Amino acid sequence: MALPAGLRHGYGAAAFSLSLANTAVLFFLLKFLVDEAGLSPGHAGTVLLVGKAWDAVTDPIIGRLSDRTRTAWGARRPWVLGASVPFAVLFAGLWWGIPLQGASAAIAYAALLVLYNTAYTSVVVPYGALTPALTDDYDERTRLNGARMGWSMVGGIVAGVLVPVTLELTGSYRVAGVALAVLMLPGMWIMVAATRGRDHGVAVAVTEAMWTVLGNAAFRRVAVLFLCAWTCIAVLAALIPFYVEHHVGRPDLLDAMLAAIQVSALLFVPAVVWASSRVEKHVAYGAGMISWGAVLCVLAAVGPGQPTLVLVLACVAGAGVAAAHVLPWSMLPDVVEADAVQHEGRRRAGAFYGVMTFLEKMSTAVALAAVGWALEAAGYQQGAEVQGPQAVLAVRVLLGPVPAVVLTVAGFGALLFPPITRGAHEALVAKLGGPPSDGSG
Repeated sequence: MALPAGLRHGYGAAAFSLSLANTAVLFFLLKFLVDEAGLSPGHAGTVLLVGKAWDAVTDPIIGRLSDRTRTAWGARRPWVLGASVPFAVLFAGLWWGIPLQGASAAIAYAALLVLYNTAYTSVVVPYGALTPALTDDYDERTRLNGARMGWSMVGGIVAGVLVPVTLELTGSYRVAGVALAVLMLPGMWIMVAATRGRDHGVAVAVTEAMWTVLGNAAFRRVAVLFLCAWTCIAVLAALIPFYVEHHVGRPDLLDAMLAAIQVSALLFVPAVVWASSRVEKHVAYGAGMISWGAVLCVLAAVGPGQPTLVLVLACVAGAGVAAAHVLPWSMLPDVVEADAVQHEGRRRAGAFYGVMTFLEKMSTAVALAAVGWALEAAGYQQGAEVQGPQAVLAVRVLLGPVPAVVLTVAGFGALLFPPITRGAHEALVAKLGGPPSDGSG
C-alpha cells in the first residue's frame, strides 16, 4: 500500500539535514584541514580515520540501544529529537578553527570529530532504523527511499553551493559552518512530527550479540553492495576539490561541478525508482554502478583546461550516484524481514542499521585516510597553489580508475548474487503475517 506523500517527504526531510552536514564533511573537511588548519595530508587523513573509526564503533551500540528503547514517543524518534541540537552545534564547531599547530592541532581536531560523530550517529542510526516500521512493501520501500534520497540530494546541492559561495564572499569556513548548522535543525524536527504514530515501541529482548546479524547471508550481500558504493562516494567527494583546482585548473568550477552531480542525481532518482520497480533492485543497482565506473574513467582521462566536458561528465555520473543513494538503503529493510523469519518475528532493525553504518564508516575511514596518505606520498604540498605532476596524477588515479574497478566489481556482483528478490521478499512477508502493528508515538 502506498504511503501518503506527506509521510514520505516528511520522513525525507531529516535526510536533507543529514546531507547538509555529510556533504560538507565529505567534500570540504579534508581540504579545510590541509589548506586552512595547516595539517599535513598525512595528519589530516589520520584525523579523519580516528573520527570515523569512533563513529563506526558507536553505530551498533546506538542501534542496539534504540532497539531496546520504549517511550511514549516510540523507539527511534526520541533519539533524533534529543541529538538534533548537539549535532548541529558540534558540526559548527568543526569549522570554527583551533589555535594550535602540528600534532597538537591534529589531536584537537580528532577529539572534536569524535564528539561530532557521536551526535551524528545518535541521529542517523535511529533515523534509518525507522524505515522498516513505515512500510513492508518491497517497491514502496524504494519509493520511500527515493523521497529520502531526493531530499538528501537537495541538501547536498545546498551545501555544495553554499560552502564555496560563502568562502568566496567571506573567506570564512566558520560562517559556512554556522549557516549550515542553522539549516539542519528544521528537517529533523519535521521528520519527528511527520512519523508520529509510526514509530513502533519495539523494546526487543535480544540476547544474541549484535554481530550475529552478519550470519544473515542476504545482509552480507547488501553490505558489500552498500560499502562499495558509499566508500567510492566518500573518496570522490574528498577528491573533487583537489581535482578541479589542480588538474582542471579551475577552482572556481567547484560549486558548478558539485551542483551538476547533485542536480543530475536528483533528476535521476525517479528513473532509478521506476527501473527497480520494472526489473529488480539488484539489476538496477548493477547497471548503475557499471555505468558510473565507466564515467569516472573518462573523467580521469580528461585533459586540463576542459571545464565544459568535466561538467557534462558530472551530469552523466548522476545516474550512478542516484542508484548508489537509493537502492542499497531500499534493500536493507528487506533483510529485516529475512532475519525476523529466522527469529520468531523479532525485528532487529536497529542492530542491522547500526552494524551497516559501522561497516560503512570503517571502510570510509580507511579509504579517506589512505587518500590523505597517498597525497602526501605523492608530494602534495598543503596550501600550495601549484602542485607537482606526481600529486596531480595521484588525484586523477584515485578519482577515476581505483573507484571504477570497485564499482564495476560491485555491479557484476549484484547481478550474479542478488540479496533478496521481489518474489523471495513477498514470501517472507507472508510468513510474518504482514507488517507490524502501529506502536506508540
